Amino acid sequence: MSIDASISRRAVLRTIGCATACGAAAARAQDYHPQAQTLISQAAAHYQAQPHDDQSCGSCPYFITPNKCVSVEGDISPNGWCNMYTTFSPLDRGAHQAGQPGR
Repeated sequence: MSIDASISRRAVLRTIGCATACGAAAARAQDYHPQAQTLISQAAAHYQAQPHDDQSCGSCPYFITPNKCVSVEGDISPNGWCNMYTTFSPLDRGAHQAGQPGR
């Protein structure tokens, strides 16, 4: 066997190995189905359609414009309030997203 034949064989085996690994990774990615977010009921969150002191859904990071919430089911008023209400510094917004350094 010549050296050219062994190099060619090595290149073919490497290509087959890479193609197999890439195909397996793609199959796993297609089968991935993240768990759906479970929303809690408005009653469980003690939701009310009016603000609580100076707190309202419109200033909560869980609020999704125009009338949804990440955590509570149903239509949510920006002037409403529930016990899931939270605030944090604007500097902290998005720190939980991928690629952001932890604190």
